[in-house]
Amino acid sequence: MDNFAPKVIDDCYHIYSDGTRLAVLCDTDEDYVFMMNQIAITSLYCDVRILCQEVMRTHFHIVAVGEPEQIQKYRREIKRLITKRYNRDGLGHIVKDSIQIAVDPIKDDEELRRKIIYVFRNCTEAGFRLLPEDYPWGPGQVYYRQDKTSYRKVSELHYREQCRLFRTKVKLPADWEYDPKGMLVPRSYFDTEYLHNEVFLSPRQFIAFLNVKKKDLIEMEAADARPFQEKQDEGKLLKEMEQESMNRYDKPIKQLSQVDKIHLATYFWSERKTLSVKQLARLSRLNEDVLRAIVHVPVNTAARSPDWPG
Repeated sequence: MDNFAPKVIDDCYHIYSDGTRLAVLCDTDEDYVFMMNQIAITSLYCDVRILCQEVMRTHFHIVAVGEPEQIQKYRREIKRLITKRYNRDGLGHIVKDSIQIAVDPIKDDEELRRKIIYVFRNCTEAGFRLLPEDYPWGPGQVYYRQDKTSYRKVSELHYREQCRLFRTKVKLPADWEYDPKGMLVPRSYFDTEYLHNEVFLSPRQFIAFLNVKKKDLIEMEAADARPFQEKQDEGKLLKEMEQESMNRYDKPIKQLSQVDKIHLATYFWSERKTLSVKQLARLSRLNEDVLRAIVHVPVNTAARSPDWPG
């Protein structure tokens, strides 16, 4: 592997959905094509560049480049489109409160390489019996491959045909390609220049990172699950706080006076020492600085939970 010190980066993100909350996200080829196309089209709409993606039966992964606000816009739009499609098909009850999407910043270029390989290999870890580049719902022949397959170009379609085929009013670049299933081909929209000039630098380095250790994969999987577990734990805590509010005041938290909210929050602070002030303030609908002053926790020593994006 090439020997170099990791370089700090601040514009790359791992975007992924919670695979434990849905029994099925994609069931048919049509489902997979829809997800693959929306990942591509939304990246254009939100000015986000794709470095890797993989759509699985219950979840998806994306590695992307973009400004923080554009990345968050991208996350929200992907969630909206998934929900809209399920609602249109009369299956809105399946995804209600179940499409959870996290965004993790990637801190340096070595982590970026490992994340890309992690996403690229996700299909084989899930049991796909061929090499990752042959998985139909991933990057395909993008990384240091000469894919000479001929596809139709978007420019061959009238705008109305494009809207109907790809279910969007976003005007796509004329040189983007699509396959016989109507799926936009990843080589059309992947930022391969960035990948080959800034990320892997050489085929040799790409091959070296392909051999990521099983231990590292397990650690990355655990890191992926953590934000969703924290969100679920917070949901349980909110239910407990709402129940305590009804028991004490016969009102939901949002209807409590400021004084009663403070009493409720300080009660839970004394009972749950592992809570952060930031999390407790959010749940009890209090100003964080006000609550921090009451429980006497200075900013620089406060335990803080990672924020759930959005």
